[in-house]
Amino acid sequence: MRRVVAELSRLRHLLHELTITNITPIPVKCDNQAAIYIARNPVFHERTKHIELDCHFVRHKLMEGLIRLIHSPTHHQLADIMTKPLTGIRHHFLMSKLGVHTPSNLPGVLGIAESLLVVVIQPS
Repeated sequence: MRRVVAELSRLRHLLHELTITNITPIPVKCDNQAAIYIARNPVFHERTKHIELDCHFVRHKLMEGLIRLIHSPTHHQLADIMTKPLTGIRHHFLMSKLGVHTPSNLPGVLGIAESLLVVVIQPS
């Protein structure tokens, strides 16, 4: 999450130089509720000491108003289409969220059999 927030911070700075303002807070979706809790919680526990520096950076940007952390359920992760084996239904669901449809679902497109024109030339 730290890398995403650092990149968003750089992009906001670049957009500010281009006189584009009022783009914050930027929604950052994360499927890890523990990471969201740690970023929002000012108290660190014994098990989180090794990630303390990253958490301070993310928390600082959260308090600054650059980002807004949003929980996104695992089954809505679009990256799953590239990284996990999926069932047909799940694959079609994620493809539709990406805006990719099968040719039969596109408006104005005829079915495959109707759209093919077969020309047979018989020898004379």
